[in-house]
Formats: sequence, structure tokens, C-alpha cells
Amino acid sequence: MKYGKLRTLRGQIKVSGGVGRLNLIASDGLVNSGLKINSFQVWPSRNQGSVFQPYKYTGILSLDTISSGADMNAGDNRQFAWSFFSSDAGGILVNHRTVIDPDHIVNRDLFLTMDDSSTDTYNYLIECQVVELSDDEAIITIIKETSQQ
Repeated sequence: MKYGKLRTLRGQIKVSGGVGRLNLIASDGLVNSGLKINSFQVWPSRNQGSVFQPYKYTGILSLDTISSGADMNAGDNRQFAWSFFSSDAGGILVNHRTVIDPDHIVNRDLFLTMDDSSTDTYNYLIECQVVELSDDEAIITIIKETSQQ
């Protein structure tokens, strides 16, 4: 693998009924070019500090679409990054964490799924690095992303 430039993907995703889905990158057919995700951040578009009700979100980066109600599942090779937050009724932080599998390459599609999340508009910021793959490395990444669905 040869590492190249850093890139960022950023934008917003709307969540209604607890779920939001966004296809961030569509396959361009160039399997020898990929992205390694270095950081993944999700946050609400407005400050929730004055809202005295429980607030939560779960953001999942994946290589394929995942269904509503899907848990954060490290055993599912389609999923490779998770960001979650929850607060109690007083707005007190209960849990917040982001986890990224360091052994992954996105070389086809990239999806962001917000699941089990409070209705809101969320911002996301993803930092990634361009990676050039040999033919063998490309085949291995494609097999890996589909091997445990």
C-alpha cells in the first residue's frame, strides 16, 4: 500500500424516527484506489445543553447499507467505525466514544447510518487518507468487506 493525500468528507445528515442514512461515496469502479479513515466525528447541529430530556445518537460507518435497528456490530465486516453519545434527562453526559477499526480500506462504497438516534440534524467530519492498492491488496479488501455479513 502506498499512502497519499489527506482528504475530508463533511456534511449533515437528518435523522427522523431514529434513523438516517447517507451514501457518502459511490463506487467508481477503481478498486486499486481506496481510503483509510483516520478520524470520524458526529455531533448535533445545535447545542443540546438546554434540552432537559435524554439525548442520544449512534453513527456507524460501513461499506454496505445496514438495516434499521442494526446494532453496532464489530463482528460485521461491513461496519468499521462507530460513534455514540447519550445523556440523561438533565443533559448530563452518560457515554460518548468513537471507535475506528484501524485495519480497513474503503475502495468501493461508504455509508453513514445514524440509528437509535434522537430526531435532529447531525454534522459529520471524516478525515481519510488516499491509499493506492496493488491488485492483490484490492482483492483482499473486497473479500474482507463482504465476508461476515
